[in-house]
Amino acid sequence: MHLPVPRTWLAGVPGANTAPAVRDLFDPNTGEHLQTYAFSADQQVDAVLDAAVAAHASGRWADADLAERAVVLSAFATRLEGVADTIAELDALNSGVPVRFTRMFAESLPGTVRRAVELAEEQSTRRWLEADGRRVQLRRRAWGPTALLLPWNAPAAVLVKNVAYALVAGAPVVAKPSPESPWSAEIVADALTAAGVPAGVFGLVHGDARVGALIAADPRIQAISMTGSTHSGRSVASAAGRNLTRLRLELGSNNPAVVLADADVPATARALASGFTKLNGQWCEAPRAVYADSGLTGELVDALVAEIEQLRLGPSTSGDTTFGPMAFAGRKSVLEDQVTAMAAPGARSVAPLALPSDGWFLSPTLIVGDEVRLPGEVFGPVLAISPVTGDRRAVARANALGGGLAGYVFTRDVERGLEVGSQIVAGEVKLNGTSLLDMARDSAQSFFGTSGLGGHGDRDVLEFFAGKQVLGADLPDPAI
Repeated sequence: MHLPVPRTWLAGVPGANTAPAVRDLFDPNTGEHLQTYAFSADQQVDAVLDAAVAAHASGRWADADLAERAVVLSAFATRLEGVADTIAELDALNSGVPVRFTRMFAESLPGTVRRAVELAEEQSTRRWLEADGRRVQLRRRAWGPTALLLPWNAPAAVLVKNVAYALVAGAPVVAKPSPESPWSAEIVADALTAAGVPAGVFGLVHGDARVGALIAADPRIQAISMTGSTHSGRSVASAAGRNLTRLRLELGSNNPAVVLADADVPATARALASGFTKLNGQWCEAPRAVYADSGLTGELVDALVAEIEQLRLGPSTSGDTTFGPMAFAGRKSVLEDQVTAMAAPGARSVAPLALPSDGWFLSPTLIVGDEVRLPGEVFGPVLAISPVTGDRRAVARANALGGGLAGYVFTRDVERGLEVGSQIVAGEVKLNGTSLLDMARDSAQSFFGTSGLGGHGDRDVLEFFAGKQVLGADLPDPAI
């Protein structure tokens, strides 16, 4: 497999990164060293930001008709169709997520871009308002240069969604991938350039948290969309605060699952096992803590172990694998420390899968105990299980986690499930399932608690990248 060298994309032209700082990338399946690459130098970041400012000021993109922007984005979607396999293979190797799943993501990217265009066409950028015969118009206009700070766990999917919605709104974009997963961004940048995005409207830089903070603190950036950990989100918010830069932060969350006394235990175990091991447990809405009725906790744990044992652990690049390695060595190390801390107060840990000697593999792990405490944000295949008595106690424990991104309820009684779910403080609460997909096409989800700022329904994302301006004739002879 050809591994692209991460480059700085300035005004549609890629150039070699020139910072002295470098990052080593390894195969998560074996631990083999794959690549050493340099970060973008500060001067390169500065030039990309200047290009975005100039592109926005020119009006070449921001003032273009939506139909003109749609032509470019449609060409971008078509280009993505031709590189789906490449993106899938690179993301599988970069993130450890099995290629069967990264391929599903990669094949969905063209539809993501076309959905952005469809919503923008539904939501007219200019419409006349009823104003007693006066000419008053409501307009939407992009804030200006927008930074996309991207995660390592779903690099292409998050980049493409954000860049499509930002561009269709008229905003120029400066993207920075995670230093752990830079490769697919190169493929996306090439597709955008080939599709005809004007010079300066898309820029790509590479670097670590220091580079991200540099971008977030820069007054030339008018909006930031960031996906990552709660710790990283706080750092970005702090850096952006001086300029009151508009923020959309999708952060981490220890998501609760409440299992009521009447739950179907085998079905619940299947859903929970799928949820906390999907993408190797490396997705932000995975269930992290289960509060199960005390009468069925033992049966549930046994059923979960049986489900975990059915997983096909193996290389992320194999089509047969359903559970791969952690993305990088540091992630595995953090999770191992968290498992030790969670089991220390008297809980027991259950890790059913045998592991190969190489790579960053970690068995899906259950931590079972009366008062299991999660030591910070858990982002991997670890599931805490605690017995509780009564719905009220279960909801109280769930809300005490403080995350607010997602929640789950398992019961045979849908009406009861809806009632219990409505009491969980989270932007999305699912009954009897843990699908990665939205429950409905027009779903909208806000980030409650410490899980972020804003939301990630399609319309919410589109709304974020542009502001509203009302323009027109004022009231004649107003009384005040």
